[in-house]
Amino acid sequence: MVQSMEQIKDQIKQSGAMTKGPITEDVIVEAEKKLGFKFPKSYREIIKALGVISSDSEEIFGLGVEGYLNVVETTLDERQLSNGNLNGFVVIQNLGMEGVLIVVDEKDNVYEYANGKFKNLDCSPAEYIIREILV
Repeated sequence: MVQSMEQIKDQIKQSGAMTKGPITEDVIVEAEKKLGFKFPKSYREIIKALGVISSDSEEIFGLGVEGYLNVVETTLDERQLSNGNLNGFVVIQNLGMEGVLIVVDEKDNVYEYANGKFKNLDCSPAEYIIREILV
């Protein structure tokens, strides 16, 4: 059964995950300008409602914080390290092993990125986040 975005946000909030939302539209627009990237619909809705998400060892980068969990800071750092391979993507998670990053494109597609290669995970950011945080 496909869940609505409201159901997904409610499930994450009820899971006990740490969040930092809601985030204002102005903050989101400013982040998009800094990145030169328009957040895709599902990721945008999630960060607007929840900011960042942290549950046990799973962390989804977003807004409302500074440093490592901030999607702007982490994406800009990783873009520099990737020699341009991550231009057109935002980094939503660092798996902390073997340099594997989870990235999203503007069309709401999620990829695993490592060593200059992309692997399509065939899901939206919302589906990915649900799988990582709630399962």
